[in-house]
Amino acid sequence: MTTNGNAPKIGLIAGNRRLPFQFADWAKRKGCDLYIAGIKGEVESSLKNEVGSANYEEFYVTQISKVIRFFKRKGVKDVVMIGGIAKAKIKPTLDLAKIIARLLVMKNKHKGLFTIIMSMFDRSGLTVKSIQSVMPELLIGTGALGKVTPADEDVEAFKKNWEAILKYIRTGTGQAVIIYKGEIIAYENVKGTDDIVKRAVAKRRELGGGSGGIMAKIMEPGQDDRVDLPVVGTGTLETIAKYGFTGVIVEAGRTIVDDMADTIALADKLGVFVYGVTL
Repeated sequence: MTTNGNAPKIGLIAGNRRLPFQFADWAKRKGCDLYIAGIKGEVESSLKNEVGSANYEEFYVTQISKVIRFFKRKGVKDVVMIGGIAKAKIKPTLDLAKIIARLLVMKNKHKGLFTIIMSMFDRSGLTVKSIQSVMPELLIGTGALGKVTPADEDVEAFKKNWEAILKYIRTGTGQAVIIYKGEIIAYENVKGTDDIVKRAVAKRRELGGGSGGIMAKIMEPGQDDRVDLPVVGTGTLETIAKYGFTGVIVEAGRTIVDDMADTIALADKLGVFVYGVTL
């Protein structure tokens, strides 16, 4: 990408998946000068090719102050965070020590972590924008994403368990549950989608079932929606279809689709649904 002195500047803190590449493409189409701070251990190194070495640098996830200085040095005022963080490399830093000290007095460590990080950016003078305010086309709307729709009993099972789902999501432990025959049989933890699905399969087998069940994936209420929105993509669909689950229900307007066209095509091919509900 060639830097244009008159073009609007925007910063990207990039994690894993293809979403950072989609954002880079969006920035090109909008004529923006994009500067990328990639998270070590997460970001695909080829993302550098989207902007060039002068506009790209990688950081440990704990080097928040260095990320802020990078953007300010480049004259960036607006920043977006996108892409997952699951295997980021950790380096002891003063930022990390300060975060840990503040987390110790917080009941909800998940929500607290993002609150602390966002406050560091806010105090720096940088504006962290939500991805939905910049690229709303990434979000799932109300209803089915493709041609496949959930059965009435799937939607009813979600509604029946809504309070239990909400109670669990508020713990900050995970964003998803799996429901089978109207009851929650597995809760997501830090190990992610593959783990919750495999545990649900084992529980389903104990209950005498061979297939069926749905995943529900919801953002924690009250969480800063500039960061860590739930994501559904082809990987999610391949996993749930492989193990005989029928689809996933998500929160409309607060769930990102990784590669929208590919996800819709795969959902239709596999016969599973992605269904957005307004809460």
